[in-house]
Amino acid sequence: MNYWNEIHDSKLFNMVFSRNVPIGEIKLFTLNIDNNLSTLTLAFDIREIPDTPPKKWESIGYNACRIGITCSQVTSLTTSNLPTREILQLSIKNFESGHLVCIASETSEIKFITSSLMIKRT
Repeated sequence: MNYWNEIHDSKLFNMVFSRNVPIGEIKLFTLNIDNNLSTLTLAFDIREIPDTPPKKWESIGYNACRIGITCSQVTSLTTSNLPTREILQLSIKNFESGHLVCIASETSEIKFITSSLMIKRT
C-alpha cells in the first residue's frame, strides 16, 4: 500500500484531501493493544495538511493532520524502544492473507501482521 487513500474506510480522508497522500513519516501519539480481541490501534500525526477541509475546520488553525489505523487479528507483534518521540517511518505491505505493518526509526520499531486494516477517526 502506497497511499493513505487506499486504506479501507478512508472516506473522510478522501474528502479532506484532493490528492493521494503517500504513506510515510508519522509522529506516534497512541498505541493501544486489546489482547482479548487481538486488535491494535495507533493514533499519529502525518506531515500533510488537508487541502479541502470542511468550513468548520478553517478557524481551528491546525498545523498537522491526526489520523490513526485500527488493525484486527494481529499476529507476530514485536516492539522495541518504546515509547519514543522520534519521527517514525510507516510502511504497509500487502500479501495474500493480510498486511505487514512496519513502523520504525533508527532506534525504535513496531512490527506486526494484520488481516484487517482501516483508517480510524481520531
